Amino acid sequence: MRIIKINLLAILLLFGIYPMQAITYISQHIEKDTKWLKTNSPYVISNDLAIFKEATLEIEAGTKVFFSKETKLIIAGNLIAQGNKKQKIYFAGQNGGDWNGFLFTKECNDYNTETKEGCQFDHCIFEGTGETPAQLIRTKGCNISITNSTISNCYTAIQTERQAEIWVRASKFDNCNRVLNVRNTSLATIEQNEMTGCNSIMLGGTTIFRGNKLQNFSGKGRHSGVVVWMLGGGVVDIQNNEFNNFDACAIKLYKMTRRSSFVVQSNEFKNNTTNLNLAGYYYNKGKSMIEQNNFHNCKKYQVIVSSDHKEKELQTIVIGANYWGKASAEDLQKLTLDNQTDQTITGKVSYSELLKKSLSF
Repeated sequence: MRIIKINLLAILLLFGIYPMQAITYISQHIEKDTKWLKTNSPYVISNDLAIFKEATLEIEAGTKVFFSKETKLIIAGNLIAQGNKKQKIYFAGQNGGDWNGFLFTKECNDYNTETKEGCQFDHCIFEGTGETPAQLIRTKGCNISITNSTISNCYTAIQTERQAEIWVRASKFDNCNRVLNVRNTSLATIEQNEMTGCNSIMLGGTTIFRGNKLQNFSGKGRHSGVVVWMLGGGVVDIQNNEFNNFDACAIKLYKMTRRSSFVVQSNEFKNNTTNLNLAGYYYNKGKSMIEQNNFHNCKKYQVIVSSDHKEKELQTIVIGANYWGKASAEDLQKLTLDNQTDQTITGKVSYSELLKKSLSF
């Protein structure tokens, strides 16, 4: 008699029957160095979970992590989530439910740009529900790095507070109401990212914002587009970005102080309803520079000047040399909403030079 050995797994796969995957439930705080493995995933965080100071949670490439309803991960130690191109780490609410994201505290292991050690996400996917998480990644004094990742469908993707510093590079943001909220005293380097179908970005602390592609932003609410709102010192440096198809305004200068600077240089603006909305009083209060940009067109205005109750006299906003498409000086004035078109506005724009050719960056 011949004995035929049967590979049960092969038969199940042949008929489209897949073995049930094990689920690892996590309810105990992480008090010592721990590693979550792909083979034991998905992991389900069943309640608010903390990584204690001095402890490290490392998440292996390809691992899936789900959060039970309205739960979050609190990091007072170290979190390392390093996926790769073929095996990304996935974070979401369990069964598509609401979840509350990641909260980094000032006790965390700060990311170090030289050693590449500390709290970091690399090649990760974060999936929200639209309204949640309210702040998917929130850092209160912790320095963190986010690279090669995707964040979708959340209310606020990243919020920094209390002198936290973040580095966000080569990542994608889709359908988030607010991509970034860089609060006063915190710092951010935002480079080479893609942001699509979102609403706003709030920059209140020192920010390097370079080489990003932003498109199809909505005009919902009081503030939309890239909003500069500095209540303290610092520099917001906006360079080499693409702003395309904003329903409202691409960049809005809302507030500055005497200790702050606002730079808009070497950017591309296309198909936006309004390209710039500038508060005249604050534009002149700090150090402002807008030059060497390509403003190809606009659906309504190239520049809007907004007034403030503190203004007691007419403010002149000087804008440097830029390319404004084929518009003549007369055409450009028609595309400018200031005191020369509406005398209730207490600011007027002075264009120092209209470049005849589009700049190459």
